[in-house]
Amino acid sequence: MGFSAHLRFHWMETVVYKTLQYIPLAMIGFGIDDFFVVHMVALLIGHLNHANVGWSYGPLKYLLNNPVMHIWHHAKAFPANRPYGMNYGLSLSIWDYLFDTAFIPSDGRDIELGFPGDEEYPADFVRQMGRPFAENLP
Repeated sequence: MGFSAHLRFHWMETVVYKTLQYIPLAMIGFGIDDFFVVHMVALLIGHLNHANVGWSYGPLKYLLNNPVMHIWHHAKAFPANRPYGMNYGLSLSIWDYLFDTAFIPSDGRDIELGFPGDEEYPADFVRQMGRPFAENLP
């Protein structure tokens, strides 16, 4: 985990996440200025979650995703009671608490990060971008 880790993601994530985020906001009357504020706050939270700092935000941890919680989302090995992962909230942790996917057994400073098979993941940019699509082809 490091600050720049927040900048490594598949380009389709932006298309999907921003569509799911902005369409409902537009439907309730948010304007372009409001979208900008929401985007900047989400970006700040995302950067902090990947910045390798041990912050939990005190009582706000139940509302906002935080670095201590988010590091467990990137754990290489999932615990037996969380076989499909944990801590899915991007900016808001409240969803994980509501749907019982929150998992924070410790500060996570010494856990191994990654995913099973990451050693065989393509090294070049083009193959990395195509990998999510290629894995699901018949």
